[in-house]
Amino acid sequence: MADITVYHPPPRTHPGRELAAALLRRPSTWAAAVTLLAFSLRVVALADAPPGWRDDELIETLVISRNILGGDLRFYYPDASGHEALYHALNALFLAWFGPGALGIRLLSAFLGTLAVPLTYALGRRLFGPAVGLTAAALLAVSFWGLMYSRVGIRHVMTPTLALAAFYFFWQSLGLAAGERGSRGAGVQKAAPSLLGKAQSAHPQMRTAAGEPRFSRPSASEDADSARSRVNLPRPPAPLLPCALSGLFLGLGFHSYFASRGAPLIPLAFLGYVALVAPEMLRRRWRGLLVMAGTAALVALPLYVAIAAQPAAEARVGELALPLTEALAGDFGRLLDHAVAALLMPHAAGDPEWLYNVPGRPVFGPFGAVAFWLGVVLATWAALHGLIKRKKKATTDYADFTDSRRLKSVRTVVPSFPSAFVLIWWLVGISPSVLSVPPASLGHAILAQPAFYILAALPVGALAGWARVPGRWRAPAAGLLAALLVGATAVRDLPAYFSEWPARGMVRYLYRADVQDVADFVLRDPTAPWPADFGITGLLAGPWDRVALDLALGGRDDVRPRWFDPRRALLLWPDVSFAGYPGVESPYAAAFEPLPQDGLLPGDYTLGRVAPPVTPTLDGRVFLNEAPVCFANGLCWTAAAYDAAGGWLEVQWQVERPLDLPPLPLISNPPPPGVYAGPRLYVFAQLIGPDGAFLVGDDGLWVDPLTLRGGDAFLQRHALPAPDGAPAAAVLFGLYDPMTGERILTVDGADHVRLELQ
Repeated sequence: MADITVYHPPPRTHPGRELAAALLRRPSTWAAAVTLLAFSLRVVALADAPPGWRDDELIETLVISRNILGGDLRFYYPDASGHEALYHALNALFLAWFGPGALGIRLLSAFLGTLAVPLTYALGRRLFGPAVGLTAAALLAVSFWGLMYSRVGIRHVMTPTLALAAFYFFWQSLGLAAGERGSRGAGVQKAAPSLLGKAQSAHPQMRTAAGEPRFSRPSASEDADSARSRVNLPRPPAPLLPCALSGLFLGLGFHSYFASRGAPLIPLAFLGYVALVAPEMLRRRWRGLLVMAGTAALVALPLYVAIAAQPAAEARVGELALPLTEALAGDFGRLLDHAVAALLMPHAAGDPEWLYNVPGRPVFGPFGAVAFWLGVVLATWAALHGLIKRKKKATTDYADFTDSRRLKSVRTVVPSFPSAFVLIWWLVGISPSVLSVPPASLGHAILAQPAFYILAALPVGALAGWARVPGRWRAPAAGLLAALLVGATAVRDLPAYFSEWPARGMVRYLYRADVQDVADFVLRDPTAPWPADFGITGLLAGPWDRVALDLALGGRDDVRPRWFDPRRALLLWPDVSFAGYPGVESPYAAAFEPLPQDGLLPGDYTLGRVAPPVTPTLDGRVFLNEAPVCFANGLCWTAAAYDAAGGWLEVQWQVERPLDLPPLPLISNPPPPGVYAGPRLYVFAQLIGPDGAFLVGDDGLWVDPLTLRGGDAFLQRHALPAPDGAPAAAVLFGLYDPMTGERILTVDGADHVRLELQ
């Protein structure tokens, strides 16, 4: 009988499926997905939200960063009331690569804001475990606050990124990484034997002279506390490289934004807590801490040398620190009000500024606010627990802060050391918003941003490691809570940032969205017969309005807009003008006839044409010239009218040739000391009595002279009401340079024009 061999095929395997399942079980995979989501949210429609350009973006990029590209290398720039250089130096690279557009101005912030997300995960995991780290990173990724500063070209966004890097290496330098194990419920118990083995091999002092282990491993029957009692691990000194890296990032923070100067206070205060709870932990770490402090001081030193050379550049800091100034003078009212406002930020009332927030909108919605304050309670309980038990000397670094018997309700989920650290981080981080105006400022509290979301994620970590929840249900329950928390935040914050906030009228005004609308209308159809010369109204028309419109137009030389203020001026030529937000009562509204725009002009701007003929519109005494009176700079007077009843003088001007004007530097407002950045030309107007005495005057120019071209014409009004019914005999007007006060002469050598009223 033949032997029969039965072949049993091996079970079918699905390596791809198994690999995918393994990857999905890894927190790092989800962290990578969250990071990708964060980057997508920070670069999508980057030119549309915010809806235009604000002064700070243009100043920081088109002045400071361009100066760096031009070779002006400093540690501190006086522009815009004082700016540290690091962000602008990096932004100069983006400006050189992408040019002055959305990518060149805002992409650096998007990268820095994205980088803060994986750093939040890494530090959160090191402090409290992967559940907390991943949840906090996801909250930051979809939050209004995180998006706001990641999508504007200003330096605030660098603060939390550098702080996260500094604190990660600081924590690593102390060897306080057991929070990762503790968050899984029994990490210390599982790790104690292996720790002992590694320590014995790594540290010769743990062996006898004969080479035998000084300590034996605990048996499997021993519990963790018995194991700790038999293990007395010597504390190795702090590794110097993480200490140096932590100091490096702390020092770099000084070169980013003023709020970063408070970052070193956080590890300093935390070390004070450690000294109270477990002072023996610091005995072999003083060298590393000294390296960290020295590195930070060395990196920050050039900034303070530069500031010392120009102390007036930081005058803005003193202006903002009004609550502190008043408190030092004995008045604590404003300081207390700001402290209350800072504590209300998470749940009740947030930043009041339209530039950064829907005014008063808190950081969290109802669900997120409950999670945040619950996290504060858990962290406070754990931190206080460490202080209460400080007399019980720990036998290992891990036992110092992960004793499962002591933390009975939340076990090892919120250990005392990480809890104390994140609480200190939060409180120190919000202190600038307490000490400065406005209250509850998101920008001034930017250092505390990651701490907000780590605290809000603590309940997720507590649920993941809570002993009263059966082990098989901990991960699903924590995942569900994290999904609900992040989902509620996303549903609340993403529409608010991308839809609600940019559509608000004040936001559109502050970010010059109306200017973008005009540019889009002009450029929408290159083949359309659109006039290259047109007017555009604005209440605060200045250098940055011109820059914003030029950016929106793509720098086209064939499109030549003129700016004017409709409250006092009317552009006669070009006769086509955009009149827009904010709507004002213009005395010249009746002079416009609407032009069809087919609903293609979005926003609040309307398109109109000046209905000819237009002469001085005032009733009263009218003066018409057959031959214009021209001034030496190229501006000519052509007509005037004075209404004695209303007290208005109306003057008509025409540009004979491109005006001869002093150059206007692109600098901040207020400008650096000694630099004049005001108007380039003014018209003076005076009312004169019968005896030649001066009665009243009104100076100004409500048409932007830098945008005027040859052939342009405009009207403008001066308020000259006779005081107390005094008789008026004449009006005088002319031109002068506001930089020097020197009058500009006519071509005939006169310094004014006189019109007799009697």
